[in-house]
Order: sequence, then structure tokens, then C-alpha cells
Amino acid sequence: MGFPVPGDAIEQSLDLNQHLIHNPAATFFMRVEGDMAADQAVQPGDLLVVDRSQAAQDGSLVVAAIAGALQVLRVQKHHGKLVPATGWEPGKALDMEIWGVVTTLIRKV
Repeated sequence: MGFPVPGDAIEQSLDLNQHLIHNPAATFFMRVEGDMAADQAVQPGDLLVVDRSQAAQDGSLVVAAIAGALQVLRVQKHHGKLVPATGWEPGKALDMEIWGVVTTLIRKV
């Protein structure tokens, strides 16, 4: 079983920086390790493209410093503040600083 060659659809060269990085001065690549991933969509070994110039919004996947450790998590608005979408109880003190917004997740298959 095969598939037709798409001809002109095949790019001879591809500059991933052009497609993945919109603000080079504020963009970093991070490899997920250990228990850094608090979001089920992110797994150890994934490569994240993180843009520090973007503002996190309700539902954003972010890299955040929580109690001095970096975590990858999804955030949600709660009374006008962004908080972890899971694992946080309202009324509980939260020492969280959003480090950057994950714009792309790259996973080896």
C-alpha cells in the first residue's frame, strides 16, 4: 500500500524558526523532565516552545514557577486572577509566577 507523491506540496526546505518563533528575543525551548508536567497533555521528553512576551489567558498552557519549581500547567481565571486549572483549592494561598506561555509542543513519535 502506498500513497501518491504530492509533487509541488513537498517543501524543499523548511525553516521551523519562521513557523514556531514569533518573538526570537523572548522565545525559549524547554525539555519536560520528571514531574514538571502538571497537565496531562504534556509528557516527560516533550519539547516546549515558550514565549515569555505573550500574556497568559484563561485556558493557556504555561510554564510557571510554583514554590521555586517550574511546572507546566493549564491556567484558568478565578476572581480575575490566573490560577492552576487543576490541583488548586480556592482560598488556598498560591505562590505562582507565570514564566511564559507554551506556544508549541513537540513530541517524538
